[in-house]
Amino acid sequence: MVLLAAAFLACGGTPSETPDGGDEPAPPVEADIQRIQGEGHLSPLAGRDVITAGVVTAVDSDVLYLQAPAGDGQIATSDAVIVETGGVQVPARGDSVRVTGTVEEHVPGGEGTENLSVTRIDAEAVEVLAEGADLPAPVRLGSGGRIPPEERIIGEDELPVDLRTPSEAESNPFDPETEGIDFYESLEGMRVVVPDPVAVSATEEVGDGEGEIWTLVEGGEHITPDDARTAADGIRLQPHPDNRGDHNPERVQVHLDPELYPGTVPELSVGSTLSDVTGVLGYSFGNFEVRATAEVQSEPAGLDPGPTPLEGGGDRVTVATYNVLNLNPLRETSDRMERLGRHIAVGLKAPDVVALQEIQDENGSRGGEDDTETDATATLRALADAVEAAGGPRYQFFDVAPEPNSSGGVPGGNIRNAFLYDSSRVSRVEVTSLTPAVLREAGVRDPEAFEGSRDPLAATFSVGGHEFTVVNNHFSSRYGSTPVFGAVHPFVQAGEEEREAQSRAVHDWVAHVLEETPGARVVVAGDLNTFEFTDDLTEILPGGGKIMTNLLLDVPAEQRYSYVFEGNSQTLDHVFVTEALIPGARVDPVHLNSNLPSGRSGSDHDPVVASLRIPQPDSL
Repeated sequence: MVLLAAAFLACGGTPSETPDGGDEPAPPVEADIQRIQGEGHLSPLAGRDVITAGVVTAVDSDVLYLQAPAGDGQIATSDAVIVETGGVQVPARGDSVRVTGTVEEHVPGGEGTENLSVTRIDAEAVEVLAEGADLPAPVRLGSGGRIPPEERIIGEDELPVDLRTPSEAESNPFDPETEGIDFYESLEGMRVVVPDPVAVSATEEVGDGEGEIWTLVEGGEHITPDDARTAADGIRLQPHPDNRGDHNPERVQVHLDPELYPGTVPELSVGSTLSDVTGVLGYSFGNFEVRATAEVQSEPAGLDPGPTPLEGGGDRVTVATYNVLNLNPLRETSDRMERLGRHIAVGLKAPDVVALQEIQDENGSRGGEDDTETDATATLRALADAVEAAGGPRYQFFDVAPEPNSSGGVPGGNIRNAFLYDSSRVSRVEVTSLTPAVLREAGVRDPEAFEGSRDPLAATFSVGGHEFTVVNNHFSSRYGSTPVFGAVHPFVQAGEEEREAQSRAVHDWVAHVLEETPGARVVVAGDLNTFEFTDDLTEILPGGGKIMTNLLLDVPAEQRYSYVFEGNSQTLDHVFVTEALIPGARVDPVHLNSNLPSGRSGSDHDPVVASLRIPQPDSL
């Protein structure tokens, strides 16, 4: 009898339902997997007890992936479902089983994450019907199968929407052929194969023996637009004034979890190639992912970032910006400190001035929120020593310590902006922390724009008797943004209002400097945490291009990035200059980190270096 019921369900039969009877709980509904999944993001049977059957395709701790032996021919309905087994005996891969349990829409990480919900069955019983069944053939995510959409995550005409809310999800058009979020939802839990992928991120370690790699199928053959690739074979985040455009839904995340994956995690850089990846499609931390179930072979890209071609000397000054990722002098960062020293001394050819972001105090975050230590002298001394040990100059350094736990970042770390400078090349003239009082005095419209963030640090230097000022910035973080592949759309971009206000404040301050000193040479540099195409940086900060120019706009698109997030290469680090510094200016984002795994990098950001000609006063 059990075998007959299983065969009936696996073939897509429609058994009868028993309605609720008074206070008695309704008996379980017999339903095939496709009916449980439904044609959309939410199960039409959520909250109901069900009986279903299928083949176990993967077992991950107390979760199993259950798939119908044959599909229903409808791409909108997934042929698989995830089963939470809890204390129930877990079957083996290849077992044909019957499951009794409650259908639920589970939000990984909780509702506050704004993640999508995952349709799953909370099992009360799992009965093995047979062993050694053939696994359903995996769906090919490429030519001859189903190619991921290349432009849209979700349609603009469908917004706003919360895909966890039944009424909104039901009224939302479900289009798995052209919308990325629907495409992957329609494959939830199913066996898939990623053919001939190329890595568009480095391997990210997410646990002991566990890693993730973002890829493009078939070597990136199907991307849009055609020129979106970087010189290292990554893929660039596509431009839109509000960052609401093409986020490259063709990116496929590969997850290597020791519970499912039989091999070791390879340490790969962007551009590395992999053999076909076979796995099951899951969802966690705001992203769909192929959880590999068979060993993958890989071919490293062999990236070996060379030094910048830009050099100082004579009437040219080199200025770099470098976010050094919560740097402190504790023992666990000593190897990275040495790597950063080599980057500055060799990779950047020892710039005359280095604007640093994310310098922590000397005990890092060990003191937590109750620690009042903010002195970063030991941090900056350790970095300066590392540069000198790598063959660089003996840098001088300075910073302005923030009030404890007032500048954001890791509690107790007290990140701030700081400078290294080569005193044999340039002389320090003046240092000004752009506090609310300083901004107010300069007539800035919103002098409190940097509250809870990092105050910009403006430093004036002299070379050959000519002065120039570097404004070192670290705008508010994007941390806390909701997932692009999340439930809430438009997705939330954390810190957006703050960054707009900070862009306006820096613009106003520079405008004040130019009013006081016409022709002043000002560099605005740093981690601005937004992209070269957003309104913040095309309109607000430069004043529509009237007082400052972003030098990164002259960099070829395939090289214009300083960060890779979830497989999208993007520009967060910038160098703006006033008109007096434009003639002969050159800039280079030096890709020392973003394409490489953490074991070979010094930070998660690439540094950017500019070579600037300091003109004679009579040439202004």
